[in-house]
Formats: sequence, structure tokens, C-alpha cells
Amino acid sequence: MEAITAPDASTAQPSAPTLTSRDERLVGGWKRRRRRDRFAAIALPLAIAIGFISYWQYATTHRSNASVLIPTFTDFVKATWKLLGLGDFWHAVWISESALLTAFGMAVAIGIPFGIYVGRRRTLDALTSGYLDIAVVTPTAVFMPLIIVFLGPTYWARVTVIFIFAFAYIVLPCRVASSTVSGDLVDMAHSYGANKTAVWRDVIVPASVPGIFAGLRQGIAHAFTGMFLIELTFLAVGLGYLIVGYEEAFDPAYVFGVSVIIVVQAAACMSLLQYVENRLSAQWRSAGRK
Repeated sequence: MEAITAPDASTAQPSAPTLTSRDERLVGGWKRRRRRDRFAAIALPLAIAIGFISYWQYATTHRSNASVLIPTFTDFVKATWKLLGLGDFWHAVWISESALLTAFGMAVAIGIPFGIYVGRRRTLDALTSGYLDIAVVTPTAVFMPLIIVFLGPTYWARVTVIFIFAFAYIVLPCRVASSTVSGDLVDMAHSYGANKTAVWRDVIVPASVPGIFAGLRQGIAHAFTGMFLIELTFLAVGLGYLIVGYEEAFDPAYVFGVSVIIVVQAAACMSLLQYVENRLSAQWRSAGRK
């Protein structure tokens, strides 16, 4: 009888695949393109910013091109730095943005559930879609005098104006996102025994997240716009009062400083919302793969 020998370990397991020279070239090319794209994403905006700042400083320091309405870049930086150290500035920020936070919080608390629910109810959608479209296409500033007449020059008048600016832009993306959730997903959830609450919690709301965050980004941008307009036109309080005061004192560096700080705040809020959306999407994708 022949002896049975164990198979050689080298032949028992397949050898690991090796990269050919062509594969290595492809991988190397992909890595180079990725590094180049990352470099361009940083270098191009930086180059544009340096060019813009250089032209700003040059155009406002030479006598032939200088304008008394536009400060030099260095004066703008000095004024902005001084503003950040002033107690009056931070008091004005609190006056303005307390109304912004209240109005935007109300718009989010009402607009997101309302938009998602309207998107799943055709009858209610038909009743409200016309009013929402009118709210988007109609300049919201036309309502400000009426609000001032009804509520007076009060805190709640500013809250109401900011709420009107933000509300429709939060509702519409949520409505569209929930209305486009596939019926197959809902039917599948029902087939696994999910009740209505579970369908809303586990299917409709997660599928509407991109629309929800799109509405939040649009809403915060229009909320800042509403805050800016109401304080510059009818109720000169907070940051609007500072801007009007600096305009009357003919100090454009401080006017630019306050305006740019507001813009930076709005951009930071939108970037934060985008970051949160990306993190949530990444977590859900990894959970789905598991």
C-alpha cells in the first residue's frame, strides 16, 4: 500500500496575485492624479485669493485709482481685528443673532416635518404647493413693512421676517426628497412587518436626509439675508446699527469688516452642515456594507 503524503503547503494555497508592470503604471498614474487634484484644490483658491488681495491693495493705495468708498486691504484687516476685540461688537452680534437663532430654529422645527409629510400626501401637496412656490418667487422684502405695522419695531418682528425668509427654502427640498422615496422601499418595509411609525423612522426620513440638509443650507443662507435686510432697512439694531453708524461716520473699513464677518459666519454654518451630512452618509454606507 502506498503511503499517503500531505500536500505541500506551497501548493495547497494559491499564491497571491502579483502586479504586472502595466498595473503598477496604472496605480502610479492614479496616485499622481490624486495628488495633483488635491494640490489643485488647495493651490488654485489660494492663488486666486492672493491675486485678488494684491489687486485690492494696489488699486486702493495708488492715487489715480484710489476710492474713498473702498478701504485698503490692510485698513480692512486692522478694522476687523479691532472689531473682534470690542465689547460693543459682540453685544451687537448677540442682539442680531439671538433673533436669527430663534427664527431659524422655529423654521427648522416646523419646516422639516411639514416638508417631509407634505411630500408623502398628494392632496396636501396640491393644496400647499402653490403657496410655497409663491413664497419662493415673491421678494420677501415686500412683507417687511406689513410685519413692522402689525408687530411694531420689536424683537418678534425681526424673528418673523427671518422666519419668512428661511421657511419656504427649508420646506421645498424636504418635500421633494420625501416625495421621491421609492415605493418599493416602503413596500419592502411593510413586507418585513414594519408599521407606519417604523416606515417613517427607518425608510422615509433617512432617504430624505440629502434633501433635509439641502434645505438647511438654503435656509441658513436666507436667514442671514433676512437678518441683514431687516436691520439695514427698518430696524437698525445690532449689527445693522453698527453698519449704519460706521457709514454715517464715513469709515468704510469698519463697514467692510462687519459685512465680511457676517458672510464668514454664514459660510461657516453652511460648511458645518455639509460636513455633518457627509459624516452621516459615510456612517450609513458603512453600516449598510456590514
